[in-house]
Amino acid sequence: MELYTGPKENRLLRNVAAMMFCENPSKFFPYTQIDVVTFPNGKMKAPNNFTEVTFKGSVPQMIKQTMDYIKSNVLKEYVRKISGRQEAERFWNYPYDAIEEAVVNSVYHRDFLQHEPIEITIEPSGISILNCPGPDRSISKEDIEKGDMLKSRRYRNRRLGDFLKELDLTEGRSTGVPTIQTKLAENGSPRAIFETTDDRLTFLVTIPVHEGCRESSETNSNSSETDILGSERGSETKDLIIDIIKQDPHITAAEIAMQLNMSSRGVEKQIRKLRELGKIKRTGGRFGGYWEIVILDKE
Repeated sequence: MELYTGPKENRLLRNVAAMMFCENPSKFFPYTQIDVVTFPNGKMKAPNNFTEVTFKGSVPQMIKQTMDYIKSNVLKEYVRKISGRQEAERFWNYPYDAIEEAVVNSVYHRDFLQHEPIEITIEPSGISILNCPGPDRSISKEDIEKGDMLKSRRYRNRRLGDFLKELDLTEGRSTGVPTIQTKLAENGSPRAIFETTDDRLTFLVTIPVHEGCRESSETNSNSSETDILGSERGSETKDLIIDIIKQDPHITAAEIAMQLNMSSRGVEKQIRKLRELGKIKRTGGRFGGYWEIVILDKE
């Protein structure tokens, strides 16, 4: 298995052996762990209300423990009856295979020499997975933003990938991103969002919750209260969107939805109204474009 290197009189353990088979690889690679942080009411609304769980051990152990936790505490199946159809619609808030692929890729492509854990943040609006560093510079930022396929010319942990492939956890052929998007599409979920910094220090994968889960939550709310406060909330939402755009003109509607714990469709509706009111305008295309605030006065 080529787990050792060097002459017989001085055999040395290879890095991949410690990653795959050592019960405490943190002795060799500090912060080899996955931190799962849950904000039940959202990070923006209640930043001090959260729970945190840390998973350590070998790479297979970390992946299994993390996925078992998410499967037991996060994943839920929904059943929605559709008028005029005998069959009910079934969907998950997050498809298991998409989450597993994202978690495995975060471990596969992290730099084990950097003393930073993998951080998974769970909010009502979605799940984000942050690891260090970002994708290799051979992958253009445009391809990262498109989120179709990230084909790298260099693999950071090729030997680790070989073992993960043997465990049927990865293919190792740049299929991770297409697999995530395909599984989300099959579940009827919004597409995943992939982001990195200009210096490629971090890589963030955001998987939005299925919009049916948001609609179920909205349906269960008090309808009369919604009627009374709907107009007021719409105005507040527009103001919040303008504030967010002021901070980051390049932000997307999906990212705004994540921050506001709203559906992408709801945010796009508010953005459309803001454009009709002449308060914001779009400069440039979908990729590489940005928002401009025309009028800052509130309604």
